[in-house]
Amino acid sequence: MIVSESFHSTQTATEDRLPSRSGPRKPRSQATRRHLLDAGRELFAELGPHAVTSHAIAERAGYASGTFYLHFKDKLALFRELAEDAATELESRLLAVAEDESDPTAIIRGQAEALVGFAEDQQELLRIMFHPGAETAEIGSRILERLARGVSFRRREAVAEGRAQACFDSDVLAQAVVGMWAHVLAWWSEDPTRASREAIIQTLSHFQLHGSRVDGGPVCGLPSSFSTSPQSKSPEGDLPG
Repeated sequence: MIVSESFHSTQTATEDRLPSRSGPRKPRSQATRRHLLDAGRELFAELGPHAVTSHAIAERAGYASGTFYLHFKDKLALFRELAEDAATELESRLLAVAEDESDPTAIIRGQAEALVGFAEDQQELLRIMFHPGAETAEIGSRILERLARGVSFRRREAVAEGRAQACFDSDVLAQAVVGMWAHVLAWWSEDPTRASREAIIQTLSHFQLHGSRVDGGPVCGLPSSFSTSPQSKSPEGDLPG
């Protein structure tokens, strides 16, 4: 998702270099930060994180290099904010589905659709964040941990309210679900011709609901002889997030 380039006058850049003495960030400073973030997103998508410099980001945004350092420690700090903003957006999309639906199957299908839509909108960011050996790999790991904590917390709430099964450890399930999301979406973002949009949605939904069983299988994904919870025989699907 590429944002059009913007340039600003020398007077604006000079004003942005003046430190704020009190109170919250002024609107002009907020706008400057947004322009730097947009410029950084463009350059990361075009060149990859290794080739991008803080000076290049400032230049693309139309500011002097000093303005960049008023807002960010370095280029990775800027990328980290881009990634955190994206994670917040994704969490909002997933929560919106859970609030609009009550049926677990519909929620999981809706969340899969939200994930695919997010991957389409954030294709370049996903490719950068989860590229093996990239400078941004640590940031990607932190984002996954954040998402997993959110999934685990929401699942515990769902179990307590009787909306999900109690036969799995919430933390383990959250790690498994988020790991699957990340790997599949990063793989697909590298080349969307690898699979259709519907194939990704259908596969993610079915796997979360039934694992690899063609017939759907038991609710908790285990043979009945291994089940230790009476809730495992409930007809409802297990809701991870």
